[in-house]
Amino acid sequence: MTRKKSLALRGAKHRALKNAARLYEDFTGHEGAIIARVPSPKIPKALAVIGECDGIMYTTVRDGEHEKYIHKFSKKARPLFCVAPDGSQIYLIGGEYRFTERGIVDKS
Repeated sequence: MTRKKSLALRGAKHRALKNAARLYEDFTGHEGAIIARVPSPKIPKALAVIGECDGIMYTTVRDGEHEKYIHKFSKKARPLFCVAPDGSQIYLIGGEYRFTERGIVDKS
């Protein structure tokens, strides 16, 4: 890899980290900081499409309080619920939604 490409990749990584930190801060009300590296799984060349994801439940700390969230996707916003061929990883593919300071928000 050339030095120029390496610097471009580092710049892109830095922007991605800044964007992730900003999204975290907007949603949680806490300062975003790099506290751990979480390995991102390599998406397999094939996935088993199990169906559509009707909703998602998650727990987080927001503004210093433990909060539980349930988001039910509208019919048009549902992502595909997929799994790796060996069943070891879940993937949500597609869908018409965004994650914002309000949490998951359907586009439709």
